[in-house]
Amino acid sequence: MRLASYGIASSLLQWLQQFFCERSHKTRVGYALSSLAQLVSGVVQGRGIGPLMFLIFINELAEVLDRAGVKVRLFAYDVKVYVQIVGNYDVDKLQRALDLLVDWAQTWQLCQSTNAVF
Repeated sequence: MRLASYGIASSLLQWLQQFFCERSHKTRVGYALSSLAQLVSGVVQGRGIGPLMFLIFINELAEVLDRAGVKVRLFAYDVKVYVQIVGNYDVDKLQRALDLLVDWAQTWQLCQSTNAVF
């Protein structure tokens, strides 16, 4: 597990596993309350642990993309991936990095959007 690789162990690791597994949620807007929904991933907004867990998980993505040989910039919940295209090798490198990003996002049940700038 990723958390164990950061040295999180024993009762804290067990507590975090229980906190993130088999979660459900209701949303309240005014006096209206939604029906109960199972959370597939993530944490309910407003929990202090959410941003910390995001950083732990996004850190791996930066490492994966860096190994693919592309430039990576992270800011808050935003990831920029870019490479200077000089030849076909650079196009292939960028495509491999994008494929890795999509695989990573699917593994961790995150969606991605694309905003290509040329």
